Amino acid sequence: MIWEVCIRYPNGQERALRSYKSRETALKYIDAIYSEGYPMHVAYVVRPAEIELVRASNLSHFQPA
Repeated sequence: MIWEVCIRYPNGQERALRSYKSRETALKYIDAIYSEGYPMHVAYVVRPAEIELVRASNLSHFQPA
């Protein structure tokens, strides 16, 4: 699975910053960001990559013949 580190703005919008194959590595990246101090009006989150979400939804609709 591919994991994205995203910045989340107060209005709810998100922007992907980096992608990782390991969720633990993505979380360590966020820890490194927060070690410099906590930003006032944004949050950093780890979530499955959009392509992974699309792939998972397509597989859930797959019906074997």
